[in-house]
Amino acid sequence: MALLVFGASVALKAVIPPQSAPPGVLVQEKSRLVDPATELLNANAVAVKAGLFIENLHSLSLRQRIFNAEGLYWLIWPQDIQRVMEAEEISPLQLVEITNQVNSSSTLIEPDTAAPVALSDGSFYQLFRFSTSLYISKIDLCRSPFQRLVLPVVLEIVPDAFSLSQKKVLLVADTGPGNSTIGADASINGFSIESTRYVSSLHSYGTTWGLNRGSLDYPRLSLEVVMRSDSFSSFVTWILPLLIVMLIVMLAPLLDGELGDLRLAIPSTALLTLIFLQQTYKAELPALNYLTFLDYLYAYSYIVSLVLFILFLWGNNVYSNANETSKPAAVLRIAGVDRVFQISSFVGFFVVGILAWMI
Repeated sequence: MALLVFGASVALKAVIPPQSAPPGVLVQEKSRLVDPATELLNANAVAVKAGLFIENLHSLSLRQRIFNAEGLYWLIWPQDIQRVMEAEEISPLQLVEITNQVNSSSTLIEPDTAAPVALSDGSFYQLFRFSTSLYISKIDLCRSPFQRLVLPVVLEIVPDAFSLSQKKVLLVADTGPGNSTIGADASINGFSIESTRYVSSLHSYGTTWGLNRGSLDYPRLSLEVVMRSDSFSSFVTWILPLLIVMLIVMLAPLLDGELGDLRLAIPSTALLTLIFLQQTYKAELPALNYLTFLDYLYAYSYIVSLVLFILFLWGNNVYSNANETSKPAAVLRIAGVDRVFQISSFVGFFVVGILAWMI
């Protein structure tokens, strides 16, 4: 039983993620969230309105941390921005870029009209259609397979002339009435859309690009699609097989202590099955520096199966070394230890599961 207690301690300790070393001076690239209204007032900046509409989402790969998206985005900018664009020969297509695109050679971005449209208030409008593969920069799989994903489409001002330290331009979400952000076909198999949100930020690359003009903050606007995996499907696909295997393992001690060979075959078979199930599960995930919720359950299940195998070895030896008159007492002794193991492993499984989920 000492091994079982030790195994539970190891499994619970795994819940606490390792602390990664700080990058120090190596990485100077930074992003900070901003409130557009406050930043426009404090920095006396000029607003470039941007909006996104995602028509389709597909080809999600958690292992590669990419997904494909098709849709439209539009930009609305004032006359003073237009004058700078004309003076520096900056086209509307060059005003912003999708910064989290994976392969620019396969990205398609086309303006809907040949030239910007002049609006009645003197500003200019341009609509673009895009199709691209996008990278998921931040992914949290701690509660996998019940994960919550955030799929971002990130727009960023490109020209240095429009950085916050130069022209003081900010990207502001165009959230007017009727501006929905998601289409009916924007779905990923196995996930449901929970919400969409715009996030404004300032992005500094930590370099002056060799021009010694100081740190340049580039305005960013992200449309984040928040998706959640289907709980019932995830449970049936990943949790139920593990529970069935562990139920067999925990019921194995009910076999009579006289059936030593049969008892020994169960934990070894369960270990092989658990390894196969976990490898199938991990094949869909990227390499992680922490354990997921399901990994914790597998870690504990490995330990329980190993302890059960050792327990059955002990029980087989106790029964084999007993003489004929003491064999009934040996069977009772084995049954008592088996009962303690069953209760401990059953309670420990749920304790590990609850703590892994909470932490």
